[in-house]
Amino acid sequence: MSVAESLNPTDSLWHATAVHLRTERKRRRLTLEQVAEIIRADRQRVGNYEANRLQITKEHAEILDRTWGTNFAVMRHFAVLFGTEQDWVKELWDYEKNALVIKAYIAHFIPVPLQTEAYARAVLETVRLTKDVEQEMQGRMARTEKLLKQKTSLWLLIDESALELDWLPSDEAKKEQLQRLLDMSEQVSVRVIKHTKRMHGGTAGSFEVITTATGQDVGYIWAQIGGKVVHVSDQVRELSLRWDRLGANALTEDDSRALIRQKLERLK
Repeated sequence: MSVAESLNPTDSLWHATAVHLRTERKRRRLTLEQVAEIIRADRQRVGNYEANRLQITKEHAEILDRTWGTNFAVMRHFAVLFGTEQDWVKELWDYEKNALVIKAYIAHFIPVPLQTEAYARAVLETVRLTKDVEQEMQGRMARTEKLLKQKTSLWLLIDESALELDWLPSDEAKKEQLQRLLDMSEQVSVRVIKHTKRMHGGTAGSFEVITTATGQDVGYIWAQIGGKVVHVSDQVRELSLRWDRLGANALTEDDSRALIRQKLERLK
């Protein structure tokens, strides 16, 4: 059974849209190549739409509606509007898998790929982000392993406040986290935004800009409850521009390492 065949339209609005696309294509006895010609794309993109590996764009939905008399643009509108937290998180992980580049700004916390187990557990228990800490821990550690194992170019911006670890339960936990951050900064790009730059483009919240394994650019905006994947090209460009502006206010990689090392030495 293919991925497209395994989708359940009751799981989410995106799954329903993908299943409906496949159903409409087969009802018209069209191949993937023929649909690709209609929307002026390639066969792989149509296949990805049907497998829900990619979400159909507004432009392509409108072309199909004009050609077939369907309502894909309406379905897409409500899928974007009412997508559940589970939809977005799963989609984020799908996009992060084997991504070429991930640029992220995480407000006030050390990003997941660089968190120690003790830090991650303390965050979940202190901030009470989940009812099932153990299950969430497994998910975080699995995501960390995947991100660091695959050949993704990681570019991370963090606030200096993320380095203030007084809330951690012990000095050992603080040292372990700062040391990990320092060690990992030799493998991935880590830059710190100083306290003096309190008002900046990241005050609206954390976000990522991802170049997927297929070269597609998408964004992810973190929120209080879940988050949202951004597909619209001009919105993705805006997130990318915000990341660049944040980077302009951040310390260099060398100066960021020096600051982390300084905070670590104060604990010794």
